[in-house]
Amino acid sequence: MKLVTFQTIEALKELINNGYIECNEKYINMPKIGYAYNWITEKMNERILSNGAKYPIWVWVKVKNRICPPKVKGKPVKGFEVKITFNKPENQVFITDFRRYSFVLNNIYIPKDKKAKETFDNKLKQYNITKQELEAYVRKDKYFEHRQDKEYLNICKEIRNSFDRCITKESDILQGCVWRINLDEVEKIEILKEDGYTYGTLNYIRSNGKRFDWIEDYYKMLK
Repeated sequence: MKLVTFQTIEALKELINNGYIECNEKYINMPKIGYAYNWITEKMNERILSNGAKYPIWVWVKVKNRICPPKVKGKPVKGFEVKITFNKPENQVFITDFRRYSFVLNNIYIPKDKKAKETFDNKLKQYNITKQELEAYVRKDKYFEHRQDKEYLNICKEIRNSFDRCITKESDILQGCVWRINLDEVEKIEILKEDGYTYGTLNYIRSNGKRFDWIEDYYKMLK
């Protein structure tokens, strides 16, 4: 399976010098995305042997009719200095839906259809649980505490159980995780220039000054 990852110059040096790269925990903003990273790691460990790696490396699997997002006009993403194209056996790649991962990052229930969304929204109203209160459960960088009542904690548990719907290959935008990239798996290395373009992301700021809402985009696809 051909994959693409965007990395730093330091990661490239490590790949060349050591013959492989693994995720360095110091680059993960744990207070902000630690909950989602830990969920990914837990689920990935159930399916793919890590061989000692603690956290995975993110890769692109499919973006519509491409492997990774096309370049767009804009400010480069910090840390996206090198584009690495490489190959891995599919059974060594943990694949998830890019849209639904936004739900994991924000602690939002992933419904299977419109009826399930309506049912869950009614539960939130019944227990007077707001979007901000759900976010507080996972975003330690923004909130110092979260609710501790039984109803709230049960809702958060139900949300976490819904995250399994993120693990799918049935999407036109797929991301993946691998434990390690070996130098002998690399097909192409491209040093990205600061040429007024954004590479490797779909979360850039659009011409209207906003980022695309992937959660609402998923809701529109429900039947």
